[in-house]
Amino acid sequence: MPIQVPFVRQPAASLMACGFVTGLLSSFASALHAQTVDPETVLGDTTLPFAEQVSQNFPYGITGKTPPSLIKVNFEGQPPYHKHRINLRIFQGCPQVEISEGGRLWATWFGSNVQAERAPYHNDQFSVISTSADGGKTWKEVFVFDPSELLGGGASDPMLWKDPNGSIRFIGLRNIDFKGQDAFASSAWEFTMLDPESEYTAWTEPRLLGNKNISVMKPLIFPDGTVMRSMDDFKLVGKPDKVRIRFLKEDVDGKPIFVSEFPVDNDASFAEQMPIIRKDGSLFTFYRAKKGQKFAESFDGGKTWKLGGYYPMQFSINTKCILKTLPSGRVLLVANDVQVKAEKGKNKYYYTDDNGKECDLEEPKTARTRMTAYLSDDDGKSFTHRLLLCDEGQISYPSAALSKDGSIYIVYDQGRGVIGQHTIFLSKITEQDILAGKLVLGESFLNNIVSRPSDQGGGRREGDKI
Repeated sequence: MPIQVPFVRQPAASLMACGFVTGLLSSFASALHAQTVDPETVLGDTTLPFAEQVSQNFPYGITGKTPPSLIKVNFEGQPPYHKHRINLRIFQGCPQVEISEGGRLWATWFGSNVQAERAPYHNDQFSVISTSADGGKTWKEVFVFDPSELLGGGASDPMLWKDPNGSIRFIGLRNIDFKGQDAFASSAWEFTMLDPESEYTAWTEPRLLGNKNISVMKPLIFPDGTVMRSMDDFKLVGKPDKVRIRFLKEDVDGKPIFVSEFPVDNDASFAEQMPIIRKDGSLFTFYRAKKGQKFAESFDGGKTWKLGGYYPMQFSINTKCILKTLPSGRVLLVANDVQVKAEKGKNKYYYTDDNGKECDLEEPKTARTRMTAYLSDDDGKSFTHRLLLCDEGQISYPSAALSKDGSIYIVYDQGRGVIGQHTIFLSKITEQDILAGKLVLGESFLNNIVSRPSDQGGGRREGDKI
């Protein structure tokens, strides 16, 4: 067993959505789900056993509450043949990005040396934490979250976010096949950086958040310092008439206040909801569905939700998009600018240019391309400004972070298992760039490489079956 140090183990679419909210809400048969539920009935009992209990100490009597750790990699003196090195990786994706108060960038994503993503237990999959001290020009992988030593556990959907105090937190989602004998077969664990300006920061003890998917979308921070986390139960995706799309509201100390639920929507996929607070104090969110993005609203701080149906502008068809309110009051949307319609019995994917003309996609003809940053001047009723970030291949799963100088850092993946790709890209833009529809500030850039295994002697090769 490697030496232990504290909690680190060493080894558009048309851009018009006219008359959106008021006109649409009256016409949709929306449902109000006037219910909050006991958090423990959703998340499980997250109280950890006493410190001396065998599940909390190595060699563990392994349970779903056995704490995970982060593994330090690529440090001076580490053997160059460690199993997490990038030149063994053949699959990676779903990145997240955050920036420290001092300007150090952090990114995370999941990867595998063996195969593509395999739900529900994501065997042979781990999460990478990488950092950049030069504004995203160069990156170094410094930690991994790899539960494989615990009964072959796998990692999925990692998260980086900045809490109300400005501290950066990492959430690792662990999956272990306990053959149905443990309520925490899937478990979300949160670590907080103690020195985010250092590439090998120390971390707090991991905190058990619950047994749901809580790590796909960044939490919403309220002005009073309370936090609302988006949740889903991926085990229920595709199973009709199941309540699974939820929010967890926490107080300033992280104690659950309530869990609220969406009404059942059988058209929803992996929901990936990310609410914003509008100027009138109400909440608005998109959520992922089969034919695009649907929306929902809450007028009581997230306790109850009203579903509004499909948003009139089609984008991010059955894939993730993100919403974020900027300091200016404008709303940032990062999404795939692709539309679809039925033509001769098949789906035709296209995009709509600034003049309203439909344009055929080049290869790949997929909903997951044309990653685009949009701005709304009217609280999300319409998104009238846009900037194309990347249309090179299959592009998906954006994440964004804001710096003190107003820069917007956005990451997304390209071709997770495609030969020569499985790339994590970073773009740095500003509101002025989006308003102009092009880069106008000298410090902005598009598609710097955060990680590409094939550039390091790795990556999927001809004949690899993943």
